[in-house]
Amino acid sequence: MRILFIPNWRVKHLDEDDKHLQAPDKYVAGKPYWFFKYFPRGTEVDVLDIGDPSLLRKVEKKAKFYVQQPFKAFLRRNDYDLVVSHGAQSGLVYELLASFAKRKPRHLMFDIGGLNGSRINRYETPLIRFALRKSPAIIVHSSRQLDLYRNHYPNLVEKSTFIPFGADFDYFDDEMEINIKKRVLAFGYAKRDFATLCQAFSQINQTEFELHIVGDTRLEPEYGSHANIVFHDKMPISQLMQFIKESAIVAIPLPEYLYSYGQMSFLQSMALRKPLIVTETTSSRDYVSNVHGVRTTRPGDVEDMRQALEEMFAMDKGELLYRGVMNAEYVRNDFNESLMGKRIWDFVKTTFPELANR
Repeated sequence: MRILFIPNWRVKHLDEDDKHLQAPDKYVAGKPYWFFKYFPRGTEVDVLDIGDPSLLRKVEKKAKFYVQQPFKAFLRRNDYDLVVSHGAQSGLVYELLASFAKRKPRHLMFDIGGLNGSRINRYETPLIRFALRKSPAIIVHSSRQLDLYRNHYPNLVEKSTFIPFGADFDYFDDEMEINIKKRVLAFGYAKRDFATLCQAFSQINQTEFELHIVGDTRLEPEYGSHANIVFHDKMPISQLMQFIKESAIVAIPLPEYLYSYGQMSFLQSMALRKPLIVTETTSSRDYVSNVHGVRTTRPGDVEDMRQALEEMFAMDKGELLYRGVMNAEYVRNDFNESLMGKRIWDFVKTTFPELANR
């Protein structure tokens, strides 16, 4: 079986493996790519990413959908048995083009952002319905997103499913002894509620723990003067992993949106044996509800966040370490990349049974 994968990010094509890059970000010659390694032996995958930065890319970014990449995929489509798009920014345009063609392979789309940020309005929604009128197969990483289809895109329901995101546990599995610092680490740029976290932390009268925020310095003018709040620019994944390992607690404060975001951040932190504070939202609910090593908070609730921080601060080192180990085992058993890949293949062969023997 031949597959064309069109992700809405850049993928480096390498002759030799680079351990500093995560699996979705690298295509190593002679090795299976990302979760496709769990597909049947002999599966061939070509990756067509969004391309190098350009003026057109800037326009596409503002428009919030890609044109050049899905058009290239459309021209190449008949060399493949299956086209897999990751993100509606690419998948919608490809599906629209393919809907007018007589000859086309099957199309599987990962809807990460709720098609249009889960927005429903009189202008955009009919256009999306038209683009998806042929009903491609769809995978979401947040179960509540399926309600969006039931309520507004009923033709998509039959070939849509929820498959949890899975972290590459082996990539993050490292039992090397680390000097743990009394640090709360929060990281990310887009779709983070650092305002609630900073406000809650600043209300706590303590001098032992520091709050470090990596990747977003927009609140530094307001909170940078606080003695125990430190802001950092975005850093490479290898440096960030070291930062996570050295931190006693990881906090992932999330706003509420009806789609998937932040899942890699909290699952990877759990795989690195960290106790977590995570906002319970549409995106996180399937993963962190009732997990021993995770203290969930309500969206935008400063008082709940403050209480969560104080509860963690009151725990001794042994309890924090135990919660981190429990989180790692939870990811290893229930939310690993292998499970995700196998579930994706099961969905593909069930939805498109003619591909099972290709």
